[in-house]
Amino acid sequence: MAERGFARALGWVHEGSALFHKRLDELGDAAAEGPSLLPGWSRAHVLTHLARNADALVNLLTWARTGVEMPMYPNPESRLDDIEQGARRPASVVLMDFRDADARLLAAIDALPSGAWESIVRSALGRTIPASEVPWMRTREIWVHLVDLGAGDDTSAFPADLVDALLAEVSATVGAKDDCPAVLLRPTDRDGAEYRLGPDGAEPEVVAAPAAGLCAWLLGRDTAGARAARGSAQAVLPRWL
Repeated sequence: MAERGFARALGWVHEGSALFHKRLDELGDAAAEGPSLLPGWSRAHVLTHLARNADALVNLLTWARTGVEMPMYPNPESRLDDIEQGARRPASVVLMDFRDADARLLAAIDALPSGAWESIVRSALGRTIPASEVPWMRTREIWVHLVDLGAGDDTSAFPADLVDALLAEVSATVGAKDDCPAVLLRPTDRDGAEYRLGPDGAEPEVVAAPAAGLCAWLLGRDTAGARAARGSAQAVLPRWL
């Protein structure tokens, strides 16, 4: 089971951002047009969500740097409204907004004084966290939504250690849900790694597959890797988020 460290999360943020921008360049005019792989969301929704998430995380870093409280979002309703309204803008505006917001966040991450990373801030769910969690929060957003963009990437494009970190975290989250069945995930390309989900004491169904496919299944992404991973498994996993 992988341990995610602060320094590695910083690297994942920059790597994920670079790959995301590369895919946007390759898509050209279609980058903010057409459906995404998320039901009910277009690519413009995905890009607008990522832009507003970047702004929200800049708020947390500003809070950490100045000591002045700056919540991620004013309230949950405005967050959803901003995404819906923003997704209706012209594609060129949506793209520029994402690129600018992502650049602001990376600049804020790179500029934060080392002592400020331990400042306590609050997530959108009300959880108190050190500012050092921000790179990991953005890592999940930028890499998982890279898959949702529908540009041909799935979790097999993720760095191997990121797949392991996601497997560890998401299996714990999904496995703790009341409706999660007993499952034992065994990545076939990770020596000795296992992830137990569901209630203790119940005999788990063993699902063995490559780590990237198991990760996609846990994340609820309907990729070829996820479909191959779950194969003939009887277990139906609850939603991650």
